[in-house]
Amino acid sequence: MSVNKVFVAGLFLTLFWCLLFWQGITTAVSIWLESDVFNHCLFVLPGAFFLMYMNRDKLSINEILPNLWVLPLCIGCLVLYAIGLAGQLQLFMHIATFSFLPLAIWAYIGNKLAYKLMFPLFFILFCIPIGEELVPNLQEITADLSVVMLNWTSIPIYRSGLYIEIPNGRFLVAEACSGISFLIASIVIGSLYSYLNIRSTKRRILFVSISILFPIIANAIRVFGIIVIAYLSNMEYAVGADHLIYGWFFFAFVLICLLGIGELVREKGIVEEKLDTLNPEITKSLKTNKIKVLFAIQGIVYLIFLWWFNNIQHQLEIVSEPTKIQLKLEGAELLEQHKIKQSPWEPLFPESFDAAKLIINVDPLELDIFVAWYPAGQGELISSLNRFYQQERWTQESVTSISVSEKAKISLLTLVSANETRLLSYWYVVDGKIFGDQKLAKLYEIYRVLLGEYRGGGVVAISSSIERMSLDPYTKEFEKNIGKLMPSLSQSFEF
Repeated sequence: MSVNKVFVAGLFLTLFWCLLFWQGITTAVSIWLESDVFNHCLFVLPGAFFLMYMNRDKLSINEILPNLWVLPLCIGCLVLYAIGLAGQLQLFMHIATFSFLPLAIWAYIGNKLAYKLMFPLFFILFCIPIGEELVPNLQEITADLSVVMLNWTSIPIYRSGLYIEIPNGRFLVAEACSGISFLIASIVIGSLYSYLNIRSTKRRILFVSISILFPIIANAIRVFGIIVIAYLSNMEYAVGADHLIYGWFFFAFVLICLLGIGELVREKGIVEEKLDTLNPEITKSLKTNKIKVLFAIQGIVYLIFLWWFNNIQHQLEIVSEPTKIQLKLEGAELLEQHKIKQSPWEPLFPESFDAAKLIINVDPLELDIFVAWYPAGQGELISSLNRFYQQERWTQESVTSISVSEKAKISLLTLVSANETRLLSYWYVVDGKIFGDQKLAKLYEIYRVLLGEYRGGGVVAISSSIERMSLDPYTKEFEKNIGKLMPSLSQSFEF
């Protein structure tokens, strides 16, 4: 096979990848540009291809032998992308987009060359903007470790959830303090360093493990240091803008320390690599036939899935002007005492087509009711952007399940802030069907889109401020009122 043919085939593969996964690529790039956590992803794809170029001396065009058995994995990525497109699940779309590319390259070049390019192909997966799901866990770990270290000092502390109080003031281990940026960047840099500088598999595994644990511990030390500095300076330093500045300097210091650890872990001296010179006899006709079959199958599969993707996209477009919410509350006794006032509980559903919020009095509780409506083609009902409470103000203390009826089981959250405790429950209505579980609601939504029958979905959330010392009686009353309100509120959407 000539170099020109290899180049044309690679160009053909890249163009089809861009065409098939255009929405996945563009949404990923927008996240890379907007989020500080994923800015490094902009350099991953060029870096992966540069690593392949660095290995050019180990590669031979004569060793190309397409592997047709990888195609089912490629098709699996296409199906996952279709599901992500139908459910507007960007995570699925991104996983499928950046998993398909290395798999397609593997299918084209075959096992022998793919093995030699294993790390560059694996490195492409770092393009996937994933990891923010770990933020709540990292917040908890950071708070736990920093409190342990503070207990080693004479500083009096009191912890309530993610809040840490000292005599001088209060600190919140917020999302920005979770250290997710430290962790993801450290894993990427640690993996790259181990590939370029370490030859032993055991040493590579050891260093990558260190690159995962070290930033978590270091971030807890950072939070500990900020609190200590604030205590010793009577809240004059390490607060406000200083907090962020110290964070950046500390991040640079962590990376320098990580590279220093890498120098201690890696082998000393030059380690010679044994080049695989074995080149089995492969007939030209066999290779040519496999390549022709591969391109024929790929062409047919790509066209089928391209048609399917376009059909799904059409299902998500607005075909007519949707109706507004018709808020329904059955039972005159529930409507006698409407109150129009501001509430400290403010859900955030920014892309909803329509939303309504009201407060009703059902002695001894005041119920804050929020309803948001997402007809087909208008926004995303279940999204990481949608929040049932402001995380800057509220901390989730506990979550349990309550059975409103034989068929409906929903979550009951206890939220705490600086001076208030609240109960919160919510449920989804997808094409008229009620779901208390977010995952099941999303799966049903995807199922309806794939069938071409999706009409829309809505969410209902109810919250109430309670007295901390009388949690159980208020909880029972809260559950009873949700049972009364659920049937009528669930009919507030026009399907």
